[in-house]
Amino acid sequence: MFYHLYNILITFLLILASPYFLFRSLLQGKFRKALPQRMGFFERLSFDRPIWVHAASVGEVFCSLPLLKRIRKEFPHSKIVLTTVTSTGNEAAKTRAPEADRVLFLPVDHPLILRRFIEKIQPGILLIAETELWPNLLRSCGKKRIPVVLFNGRISQKSFQRYFRFKFFFEECLRNISLFLMQTEEDRKRIVEIGGESQKTRTTGNLKFDQTFPSITQEKRTEMANALGLLGTEKILIAGSTHAGEEEILISLYKELKGGTSPLVFVLAPRHLERLEEVEGILRKASIPWSRKTALSSGASQISGRASPGVILLDTMGELMGIYSLATVVFVGGSLVPIGGHNPLEPLFFRKCVLFGPHMFNFHEISHRLIEAGGAIQVSGKEGLISQLKRLLMDEAAREEVGKKGHQFLQKHQGATERMFEEIRPFLDKMRNGERGIRVK
Repeated sequence: MFYHLYNILITFLLILASPYFLFRSLLQGKFRKALPQRMGFFERLSFDRPIWVHAASVGEVFCSLPLLKRIRKEFPHSKIVLTTVTSTGNEAAKTRAPEADRVLFLPVDHPLILRRFIEKIQPGILLIAETELWPNLLRSCGKKRIPVVLFNGRISQKSFQRYFRFKFFFEECLRNISLFLMQTEEDRKRIVEIGGESQKTRTTGNLKFDQTFPSITQEKRTEMANALGLLGTEKILIAGSTHAGEEEILISLYKELKGGTSPLVFVLAPRHLERLEEVEGILRKASIPWSRKTALSSGASQISGRASPGVILLDTMGELMGIYSLATVVFVGGSLVPIGGHNPLEPLFFRKCVLFGPHMFNFHEISHRLIEAGGAIQVSGKEGLISQLKRLLMDEAAREEVGKKGHQFLQKHQGATERMFEEIRPFLDKMRNGERGIRVK
C-alpha cells in the first residue's frame, strides 16, 4: 500500500515538474544532456553484467575511489558503471575515477524509469555508497535478484530520526539489501533500528581515511604557490567548502587578522561554484580586494597593481586538496552554520592544523575522536574562531603539534578499504562464476 502511495506521489511530482524540466533544458545545456539519462534513455551498454556503483555526489565519489581501485585490481576484467545524482559528482566521476567504464546519472526513482534503466545496464551487483535509500531502486533490484550492498554506510542523528519516523516504510525497502557495511558501531545499530536485519550488518570503518591523497612534491608546491601569486613570506589561511552564512563571518575575521606582523593571504573556497558571484558580492560590500584563482593563474588579475591579493577566491574544481599543502591554518566549512561540516581529513594528510565550528554532525564520529586525539580544534562560533586563529597564526609550535597529531590519527584509522572489499568479494566471485545473487526476501 505504501509503495503505491509513494509511486502515485512520484508520478504526480514528475507531471508537475515537466514544464520546469523543459524550461531548464532550453536554458542549460548540461541539464539538457543529463535529462535523458535521468529518465532512463541512453544507449544500451556494450558489455554485460557490470558492477554498478552508486555515489550520489562529489564526496561519495571521492570516498569510493579506494574501493573502486581495489575491485579493479582483483577483478580487472569486470566492467564498472558508476552513477551519480549531482552534476558536480558526475564531472568528478569522469575525471577522477578512471576505473569506471561508464559514468551515468542515476534515474528518477520511478518504477517504470528504473525498469528501463536496469534492463539497459543488466548489473550483476549494486554497491551503494553511504546511505542512498531510494525505495524503487532497492525494490527493483530485489525483484531482479540483483544483490545490493550498502558500503561506507552512515546515518546521522538527524537522518535517523527521519528514517525512524517512517520505519514502517523503510523496513520493507531494507529487506532488499544483502549486506550493510557501516562506518561505526553507532551507524550499525541505527540501521538495525530502522529495519535492517542484524545478521546482515558489519562495522567496517570509514573509507574516507583511505581516500587517495595527492603526492605533492616541493616542486609542485612551488608551482601552485606561483600560480596563486604567492611570494613565500605569507601566512595562508584556507577556508574550504564554505556555505552561505559563513563567508560574511570569515571575511570579517580576515579584516581583523590581516594587520599582523606577517602578510596574511586568505584562500576562500565555496563548496558550490555557482555561488561565486554571491561571495564576490560579499567581498565587494566589505571593500576587500580579491582575485579569482583562474585570473591569477592566467596572469590577468582582477585587481590591477596587486601581484598577491589578500583574498584568493578558488573558482576551480579538484584543486582544493592540493592547495591545502600550502596552508598555515585550515578551516573546514559547513560547520559554522548547521550544514553538518565537510571532510576534515584531507588537510591532515599534509599535517596541517585544522579548525571547524560546532556543526559537524555529518562527521560526528570522526570529528569527536579527532578532537579527543588533539588532532583538530573545534570552536563554538565567531569569537572562538578569531581567538584560536590569532593564537595559532602566531604560535608555530602549537600549529605543528595539532597537525602532527591529526596526521597520526589519520594513519591509525586507515584500512577500511580492505575490510569492505573482503565482505564484498564473495558477491563478486559469484558474478565472475556466472551465478545469480540469492533473492532477498
